[in-house]
Amino acid sequence: MRLQPIQFYALKETGRDELNNPIVEPILIGLYKGAITQWTTEEIALLDREITRTQRKLLTDAPKNVIKQAETVQVGDDTYTIVEVKSDFVRWRLAQVKEHRT
Repeated sequence: MRLQPIQFYALKETGRDELNNPIVEPILIGLYKGAITQWTTEEIALLDREITRTQRKLLTDAPKNVIKQAETVQVGDDTYTIVEVKSDFVRWRLAQVKEHRT
């Protein structure tokens, strides 16, 4: 598995608009390594097809608290939303992510 740089972003309120709604912008909270992985045949059989079609797995060395703070992650040119932190191994964390469509 080839690891690549991953950027973790949290949303920070930078102000308010005319209707007093918050204006938020992404801020970089960490740079770590990781990879987007595929679903296994067993996982596809167990999970709903909608999940396996629209979401991916992210394996990273980022600390769990950084992953929980992050709203989005950028891997190469692709941006993902963190859906859930699945597992916390000694050295690695596994999260479920959903790709942004633009």
